[in-house]
Amino acid sequence: MHSTIAAMYPRMRTGIFFTPTTEGDGVLLTNGSEVVSFLGASTYAWLDRLSPHLDGSHSVADLTASLPPAPRQMVEKLVGALHEAGLVRDVSQDRAHSLTADELELYATEIAFVEAFHTSPALRFQRYRETRVAVIGSGAVFAAAVEGALLTGVARLSARPTPERGSEDRVRERLVELTVEAGRRDPGQRLETAALDPADPVALRDAVEAADLVLYAADRTDPGALRALDGICADLGRTLIPVTLYRDEAWVGPTCAADRPETRWESLWLRLGERPEAERDRPRFLTGPVPGIVANHLIFRAFEHLTGGADASAPDEDGPGRASGTVRLDLETLQTSAHELAPHPLVRRGDRSTDGRRIRELADGAAVDASELAARVVPLTDDRLGILGPVSEAHLEQFPLRVVRLAVTDPHRPGTPFTVWGAGSDFPRSQDAALRHGLAAHAVRSAAATTLTDGVTGVRLVDGANLTVPAAQVFVPAGDAEAGVLPVGTAGAATWAAAVEQGLLDHVLRGAPAGAARKSADRRTTAQLDLTAGSQRFLELLAASGKALTAYAVDAPAGVHLYAFQLGADPAALVEHGAGFTAAEAVEAGLGRLLLAWQADNAGQPEYAPAPAVNLRTSAADTRADALRHAPFVEALHTAGAVAVAVPLDGDPAVQAVLPYLVRVVLLDA
Repeated sequence: MHSTIAAMYPRMRTGIFFTPTTEGDGVLLTNGSEVVSFLGASTYAWLDRLSPHLDGSHSVADLTASLPPAPRQMVEKLVGALHEAGLVRDVSQDRAHSLTADELELYATEIAFVEAFHTSPALRFQRYRETRVAVIGSGAVFAAAVEGALLTGVARLSARPTPERGSEDRVRERLVELTVEAGRRDPGQRLETAALDPADPVALRDAVEAADLVLYAADRTDPGALRALDGICADLGRTLIPVTLYRDEAWVGPTCAADRPETRWESLWLRLGERPEAERDRPRFLTGPVPGIVANHLIFRAFEHLTGGADASAPDEDGPGRASGTVRLDLETLQTSAHELAPHPLVRRGDRSTDGRRIRELADGAAVDASELAARVVPLTDDRLGILGPVSEAHLEQFPLRVVRLAVTDPHRPGTPFTVWGAGSDFPRSQDAALRHGLAAHAVRSAAATTLTDGVTGVRLVDGANLTVPAAQVFVPAGDAEAGVLPVGTAGAATWAAAVEQGLLDHVLRGAPAGAARKSADRRTTAQLDLTAGSQRFLELLAASGKALTAYAVDAPAGVHLYAFQLGADPAALVEHGAGFTAAEAVEAGLGRLLLAWQADNAGQPEYAPAPAVNLRTSAADTRADALRHAPFVEALHTAGAVAVAVPLDGDPAVQAVLPYLVRVVLLDA
């Protein structure tokens, strides 16, 4: 440890402040966001004497060479503690750079910003400076972006103004001024300017090919030009960072990098929704300093991408930082908010067609439990650009069952999410029910968008053979009027087998006869029911309603059990059914649905009463599902002339990566 610290060339990070503790028994240090304290009556005095020399030009051995052993150990201990706390760094570990002394002085502020988060800050800045950057666009935002790139040190900059009536002359004059200013301020910079027609695909491709990083900034966003630019950048492996003006908002990003093909501008545009022609004028609040503020956000995003910026997780090697998501800027208030952009399934990323091998992999895949799913969905959760909104229980009755709502994006109708519901005995269970239901509801709508053929591959459950199913029989078409309703047989679960089981049971449940059975021979007493611990709890809670409970066994196909439960007397009785592959599962499912129906009725909140858009999680979800459990039912269906086929809903790669076990079980004529 002594030799390691002695060889260190410590440099205190920019923005570190320190002061003695009020008791005088130590020192407090802060970087503006965190406070660190070191105890010791003489610690502050030592740090005060030492700090001017913590500039990276001296090793600890040099600084302590003339000190006696005890003070030398004190200094080494202090420097070691500062380094461990991230307040100083060892510049001897920095990678070499080739910036000149003039460049280091001129861009000291930019380098210091990088140094606050990373090692090798000069090399990181050099990477930014030497990157070939092209700024494409028009108007005041475009001119401000060119200026921002120059002021932050880009040495090879290409400004490509596109036609825009009313601003072309001003932009041209400003570019001339910036060329002169850059020559005086930084002789190492070269600004090339040339007009660009975005409608000319050859010229657009040439402009992209001559750059490493492409920035798009315009007072009026041209979706056609940006769409073409996005595609060319993807084809050529160039990084695109756009700013998109949408109504009274500016959206900065996403960073469309070559190594992240799933992140494209087209996803942002589809999430926001196409604007009417009348709304494509220059935003009314894009006046005064606002264009410069928008442009500065864009330049900062480019700086972050190439240097790592404030992203402390960015690598220290030659690779760029991982600036992700988008930043929304309200043009009226200038307030900003960060948003995660979920890739849109309509953006093609290769053939996603499923084959038999893929289905076998699903059958053998590891389970995704509730806690893991809750962590996985975070990147897909955003109230503006995500697939899912936040799970909410606001204003909903939470007894006897916990109930949550979840907004789900319809990939065909941006800006018009639909709602699914989850219920369970506690919040984790209700959240899990809603998340699986929401992902399945989205997948059964998005898969159709990426199907490249008229048929999709499923597995015939009776014998495991692959079977091609018409896409129209699996996916919900665009413009579905009942967007929140899952089509029969749609399910999401912790495993493939469990999802298939739920899809099969959904057919049984939705085919159940209306109302409760009336034959006395079908009536069951509580003692005759196979009760789980969950069923017992549901019975106790239903008893508290003060209404009579009646149970009936209902005729069902071989291999499944079906029960009807009635609470109260006609005509106001509540009736719900429960289906399962064991009698205990069917009883618990039916009692749980009846309890949820009573809760919704009693609270005057019919929106979450049992329906296809509502998912109730019972202990059956924890059952170890397998093909043997549902084999008798599948065989019975086949004998009756119906072929059960399980089709994976994996058309949206982002959703499939979070929860692979999304399925629709369809029944085809034999």
